[in-house]
Amino acid sequence: MIFFRNLFVKVVRLNNWFFILATLTLVLASSYFIYYLEPDTFVSPFEGLWWTMTTVTTVGYGDVSPVTVAGKVFAMFLYIVGIGLMTIFIGKAIDFLSIRKRLKEEGKLDITTEDHIILINWTKKASITLDEILRTFRNVRIVVIDESVNKTPLLHEQVEFVSGNPANRDVLMQANLLKSKSVMIFSPEDTTISSQADGQTLLIATILEGIGKEYEQNIYTICEVTDSKHIQAFKNVSVEEYITPNDTVGNLAARSILFNGSSEIIRQLTSNQGFDLYSIEKKNTWVTYQDAKNDLTQQGALLISDGRDLTIMNRLDQQIPADARLFIICDKDAYKKVIS
Repeated sequence: MIFFRNLFVKVVRLNNWFFILATLTLVLASSYFIYYLEPDTFVSPFEGLWWTMTTVTTVGYGDVSPVTVAGKVFAMFLYIVGIGLMTIFIGKAIDFLSIRKRLKEEGKLDITTEDHIILINWTKKASITLDEILRTFRNVRIVVIDESVNKTPLLHEQVEFVSGNPANRDVLMQANLLKSKSVMIFSPEDTTISSQADGQTLLIATILEGIGKEYEQNIYTICEVTDSKHIQAFKNVSVEEYITPNDTVGNLAARSILFNGSSEIIRQLTSNQGFDLYSIEKKNTWVTYQDAKNDLTQQGALLISDGRDLTIMNRLDQQIPADARLFIICDKDAYKKVIS
């Protein structure tokens, strides 16, 4: 009894790859051996494989079984050795999946997702942003990078997590930065001084720009800037977009006071409720902005800009560039109709 216990312990401690190879060898060898012993009962090696698998997994359908003494003796051997090996094999497979799940939740695995959005720093605003993305877009993958939380902040099939300092190059590469669609850096909440918060954000943006230059690739970066006076510093590192929440709230409050109801319009345009702001590509049938405007109007959508350029409404007769990124306002049904 002690012998078998010690043998079992040694088998469990075997190298995983060696153990997998040994298990596969046993299964395949047994399939051919039982076919060799009883070719009349097991008409092909596949029939032998079927019997071997149902035996070592203890399913035992009984639709085919050895009839000779040699075959039954070999079956008894397989009961002892094969079932034991398969039990350990299944246990190791379950352990592997369990460990992988834990490492994934702890943000320690490399991200293989491509064309994803990276959210850096887990804050209340990041949480709201993530929730809005998940509500609006069902096929967008998001990777969250943060060093202050121990596990993924949200268990969701579209969300992955990387734990670590976002100013660390290795952490950014672990998030598959070069294959990402865009990166949003949120201002850290652990500091009340705007210069410190923007300084940390700027550091990350600078590292992103450095990686982009190294690989000759543009990394589309959006930064939350707490003080609009620091925007020039972000321009110097070629940040594509910056959001100034404090200024935005103040400007929105002023317009709500002067033009009652304007805040509700902005709220709808920045949420998945009611009409929303969408980005679309130029269609081949559109030559001028006027063509696009007329076609979109018929489909229930309003053309407002080409990228950041809102002045297209004053020059509708101009040709639309091939790489134009048009922004429209419409509801979800109209958007689906436009992109179909």
